[in-house]
Amino acid sequence: MSSVIYVVPWAICDTDSIYVKKVSSDLVPTPEKGAAIEDWCIRNIVPNPDRRSKDVYAVIDVYNGYSEKMREKGMSVFSLNNSVTKLMEYGYTKATDTEAEYIRNKVLKLGKTTKK
Repeated sequence: MSSVIYVVPWAICDTDSIYVKKVSSDLVPTPEKGAAIEDWCIRNIVPNPDRRSKDVYAVIDVYNGYSEKMREKGMSVFSLNNSVTKLMEYGYTKATDTEAEYIRNKVLKLGKTTKK
């Protein structure tokens, strides 16, 4: 049985939602931190917190690391035009409430402070 690689955007305009792209690990090479994926790069690789599953979460940085450079200059990003549209063009879908909660709490470790 093959495992699934969940590709999760780290930052996106629709900050209340999590978007995922599920890819069979049989169809793609093992993701590596810093590798290119679509127009972005992989920020982090997180094994599934549920050790029974061999699924992997590849968290991508849709800002391509610009946040560090911009912080040094005292700048911040306030919008990314058509980001959700671009994700959908690449095959990402909005995660279900259960998936999004699991990813926020267990994978990204953002806790419950992200939802109001």
